[in-house]
Amino acid sequence: MKQMRRATSGVHVRRRDLFRYVDFRRAMSAQFSSQVADALTTITLANVLVFKFSDGPSLTAMASTLIVSLIPLILVGPIAGDLTDRFDRVKLLSRGHVARAAFTASAVFASIEFFSGRRIVGYLCFCVLLGLTRILYTARATSLSFLVRRHELVAADSSSLILSVIAGACGSSIYFAVTHRAPATGFLVAAALQVFAARNYGRIETKIGGGRLNVNKLDYRKLFEHLRAPKTRFAMSATTSHRFLLGICIASIAVMIDKSFNMQTTGYLAVLGFSASGSFLGSISAEWISERFPRRSVTVIAFALASAVIGIATVFAHPRVALGSVLLCAFAFQNLRVRSDATIQANSPKASIGKIFATYDVLYNFAFISGGIIGIAATSILSYQTVHSTASATYFLAAIFFAKLKDGKVAQIEIVATHPSGHRSITPTRERLFAN
Repeated sequence: MKQMRRATSGVHVRRRDLFRYVDFRRAMSAQFSSQVADALTTITLANVLVFKFSDGPSLTAMASTLIVSLIPLILVGPIAGDLTDRFDRVKLLSRGHVARAAFTASAVFASIEFFSGRRIVGYLCFCVLLGLTRILYTARATSLSFLVRRHELVAADSSSLILSVIAGACGSSIYFAVTHRAPATGFLVAAALQVFAARNYGRIETKIGGGRLNVNKLDYRKLFEHLRAPKTRFAMSATTSHRFLLGICIASIAVMIDKSFNMQTTGYLAVLGFSASGSFLGSISAEWISERFPRRSVTVIAFALASAVIGIATVFAHPRVALGSVLLCAFAFQNLRVRSDATIQANSPKASIGKIFATYDVLYNFAFISGGIIGIAATSILSYQTVHSTASATYFLAAIFFAKLKDGKVAQIEIVATHPSGHRSITPTRERLFAN
């Protein structure tokens, strides 16, 4: 019989305690600044590429933007992990954000009305920035295992994702308050924030991997062996499957709101807003849930909850019900994602953590984007109820599948709980590792 609740209560890790680590604090402040800039740049570019170049947020404009976003993911994603393992991560993060600042500033040309090549410049900057995002995200995510102790990874990941949502809200607020009438100003503000992020990353003193630290290089045969390990395979397949179905549902609901209720831009922003709210709530609850439920239970609950709420949204095809289902699905996914992130970070060898995490990143982002494209296409051909009833049934079947799949669980591991950066040491103790 599989265990659905933890047999014992584990060590409680408070998120705020992690900010006592100086370099963790520097990394989080740099991330926050960078992601405020990302949100501001993304919304401004979306306004230019999707809305200003067409009469409205048409299905063609949405689908073309999603397809364009696949290009850098496919091209850059596979090499992001190799770059992260090959080069010193502090230098990679610092210099990478300087490059992002330069391309963000170049996006000013996409906002100039009389410039004939503004559309080409806009898509070029969008692709380059998205490619750099994948590289820098991999470097940032893999550095967390060097900045905190292993059993603190869930709290660290949830802190990072909470800041991501807050940063997105701040970037959106800056856009609507200041720069929606002057896109060029938005790009310049975002470029300045990227420079600030580069400065803070450059101040990190802890060795966070990459470069000369990776003396023993890992060949790809061993890499595939690590990817096939039960814990890694379970985490990757669960997160990717949930993300794919979430992409279908979000795109389908956005199309339904636009077609049936003529909400246009407001409807699309409402879907994204409710999704972000669900992600924020999921990031907050992830620490509490991970301390009380094992990995399998978190996964099964995430799929079962999504199945239930999408089923309700199928029966009651109303914008408020649909938006509520988006919020709850995003909430379920975020709890699953935080747990999966920590599992992969904790169980990947240091020499190849970049490659493994980059593979994971490519898989679930490709799943989400392809799910969005399928959702748009399916809802334009089939009925809203057909698409969502299929998604609900698939979520339910996935819950059953992951309830049976081997997850490689180990009950307890003896560790010496010394902070990896050497900022402080703690008396050796026997702890339950939530990332295990």
